Amino acid sequence: MEPRLTGRDREQTAVAEMLASAERGQGTLVLISGEPGIGKTRLAEHAARIAQDRGFTVLTGQADPLQAGLAYAPIVSALRTHLDSLPAQTSTEMLRGLADLGRLITDPRLPQPAPGGDPALNRTHMFEAVLRLLQLSAPLLLIVDDLHWADDGTIELVHYLGRGTTASQLVVIGTCRTPTAGRRLTDLATLVRRNGTELALQPLSDTDLASLLTDLLGEPPKDDLVREMSARTKGVPLFVTALASALPEQGPLPAIVRDIVLSRLQALDEPERAILDLIAVAGTSATAEVLGLPPGDPALHNLLRQGHIEEHVTGRQLTYRVAHPLYAEVAYAELTESERRKLHAKLAAAIDTGTPETILAAAPHYRGAGELVDTQRAIDIFAAAGKRALYALAADEAVEYVGRALALARDARPELVPELLDSLGLAYQGAVRLDDAAAVWRERLQIARAASEETRQIQLLVQLAMLESERGDGDAAQRHVDAISQLRGDRDIEYAAMRIAIVARHMPLETTRATYQQLSDLFGDRPDGPSQAIFHATQAYSAVLDHEFAAAHRHFVQAERVGGASAAQIPALAFTPRRIHTGVSLLLGDIAGAVRLADLARAANAVFVMPSAVYSMRLLQRTAQYFQGDLPATITALEEDIDGSTQTGLYRLTARMYAFRACLLAELGRLDEARQSMRLARARPAVRDNALDFTWATAEATIACYSGQPERAPAFTADTFRFTDPIICYLRLLSASQAAIAAKDAASATAVQQVLHSTKDDAPMIDVLSDRHDGLLQGDAELLRGAARRFESMGAPLLAAQTLLEAAELEPARDTVLRCLEKLQHVKPWFDRARRLARAQRIERGDGVLTRREAEIVRLVGAGLSNADIAARLFLSARTVETHLRNSYRKLDITSRLRLAQWALQHDDEL
Repeated sequence: MEPRLTGRDREQTAVAEMLASAERGQGTLVLISGEPGIGKTRLAEHAARIAQDRGFTVLTGQADPLQAGLAYAPIVSALRTHLDSLPAQTSTEMLRGLADLGRLITDPRLPQPAPGGDPALNRTHMFEAVLRLLQLSAPLLLIVDDLHWADDGTIELVHYLGRGTTASQLVVIGTCRTPTAGRRLTDLATLVRRNGTELALQPLSDTDLASLLTDLLGEPPKDDLVREMSARTKGVPLFVTALASALPEQGPLPAIVRDIVLSRLQALDEPERAILDLIAVAGTSATAEVLGLPPGDPALHNLLRQGHIEEHVTGRQLTYRVAHPLYAEVAYAELTESERRKLHAKLAAAIDTGTPETILAAAPHYRGAGELVDTQRAIDIFAAAGKRALYALAADEAVEYVGRALALARDARPELVPELLDSLGLAYQGAVRLDDAAAVWRERLQIARAASEETRQIQLLVQLAMLESERGDGDAAQRHVDAISQLRGDRDIEYAAMRIAIVARHMPLETTRATYQQLSDLFGDRPDGPSQAIFHATQAYSAVLDHEFAAAHRHFVQAERVGGASAAQIPALAFTPRRIHTGVSLLLGDIAGAVRLADLARAANAVFVMPSAVYSMRLLQRTAQYFQGDLPATITALEEDIDGSTQTGLYRLTARMYAFRACLLAELGRLDEARQSMRLARARPAVRDNALDFTWATAEATIACYSGQPERAPAFTADTFRFTDPIICYLRLLSASQAAIAAKDAASATAVQQVLHSTKDDAPMIDVLSDRHDGLLQGDAELLRGAARRFESMGAPLLAAQTLLEAAELEPARDTVLRCLEKLQHVKPWFDRARRLARAQRIERGDGVLTRREAEIVRLVGAGLSNADIAARLFLSARTVETHLRNSYRKLDITSRLRLAQWALQHDDEL
């Protein structure tokens, strides 16, 4: 019979309701949080029993403080146990089509994943495979216990699975100590508070404490005992249980709870304490076989009877665990370092049977055992664990295990050092520890030179060149590129591809143009695909500099066609051309094509060679997304990108992202945030980058415009403007045009006009911007309306609506103004501008306007109220509230509750 959960009636009801909702296809993510000993695991176990009674599949994963370095360990354990419990035919059928699961689980039925590729994309595919596997077993409850001890990867995976619970029969429960620190766990808690359920367990009240004591002591406690127990335990059930069991006929209490735990441990006899210590160190691997205990061992039996340890059955396997993690912590802390190493060595030998699964489980114990395990076997274990971590995209774990293997192999197995250096370099780059990666690659390069391994030397020089380029040192990058030329000559493909990337990013315009011409001459007469790809790419770059964008597009298409098969081996051959080609497509008016080109799924492979490739392509995606008109979604995605880019230490890209974010925030009217974003951009260490100057100027001009001080925008001169990066240059022209006209700066406006007129003939997107600029200068409403139609046809609805409003300000028309109000409602400065025009013309909004009741409900959504709270506040039914919200979503063209709440806060004065 299940022990009574005292004082948790509300939480038990919530669990039952969530499981019932999941049966109806409305799953959820649940976070059970609270201080140590508060009863999180007990409540999760109660949920598991209820779920099993309802016919759910129940999976449980346990994070362990002594095995925190093993990425995704709780999820791997839960999935492997689940698959092992199924008939072979059933599990084989489930795994069909889930190839990306092979990055997480070692199974002969899954293909071994290839290293490299975009780690963010690979991780997403792996997470999606886990979600699909769980959905195949629905209705399903997944419990991940003690998330505060889990690695970041496990928390991120739980976060992802939680987002996938909606419209499914899947419930994910995580337990953790109250999140107070740790970005990943705090992010998970934030997601739960928005879209899931957080059960934050509170200490027991005195009434519930007395009830628990009655259960423990067999009789009602005296009032003074309840008061003293409440003061000492603060209502934490575990401490109440520990103290109550130590009471000699309700006598005086020990001073601190830690002493209680120690007093219970010290009361054990020697065999019992030895077994408990071993179980504490073994964590989730404590089977009878691993512990080396015979059936019916009396010490084990006594520990179970006394409640010091518990049996856990997962599938067909029985394991033992210390009754509460706090007891395990205390037991481990009491061991000397020598005792710990001996126990880890014993467990390593018992767990390691040579299979991939046991190798990974044994790795933490080989690590903890130090010199007490066989060095040769430790090298194999650490190398295998590091390789598995690379496959699972857990770079920090890979660094630790490969580093340990390398340290041992230098003396014991020097023949493995080159291979381990290769893995460690990749791991350091994946963990964006670029200085460490560079040191590893330099050591590996020396080995390759000593062995006359020319191909490997080329690969390492490429990696070193890109590392220096990422850090903004173009001269150092060029030296590595020159070393490639010394090995293979000027006509080497990798040399040429890398040289293009370096000069485009770091060198002056004259050097860049000369380099393009030199490479075009070198490769133009060579018929092979890679050489022709170099030739067409350099022709395309030169065409961009000459403002011949249609020709550039043709050469980029041809370069990708003839060089596509070689791009996987030479990433720079595809990455740099695709980045510039994205901007060219934009200038040609093909915004949808620009979005496709910026798609990360098509970014150059082997991101470890070029760590910024991911974030560079993401910045392109966000820019294309901006032109598609969804500013709030663009900012949300960009902020996630900034978070990742900041951790990389790639200052160049992070600074550009912050500056672009400042532009978006200013356009939304969030000027204080925009200025702060610029301060953060300027705070990045200075690097030399051709794109940064235009990026600064664009952001400063945009902030000046929307703050009502356009005269403070940077001056624009035609003589210093050059088309290098098409997207960045277009944004600069756009911001300069707006600022010059708003400030009535004739000189800057004329300079912008000069550049637009000189480049518009071969670039429809520039041509339409030129019409807008001319229309504003000349006060020509018809020219502006034509520009608005062209922006719309190109897939730039926000620019179209802004231009249409500018036309309406010259020649007001009711339908035009109403259309602008509808299209610009998410962009506050422009919406306010349209509203002022509507009021001046006495134009009232029609069907697009929220009714009084809808506005009232939207305002309450902005205040954070749930549908149930809103219904109670307004004396409406929940169904009526849902109907009004659906109408509001439709009228406001909003698809999520979060966006609706944001809209309500931005338009509070209208509601």
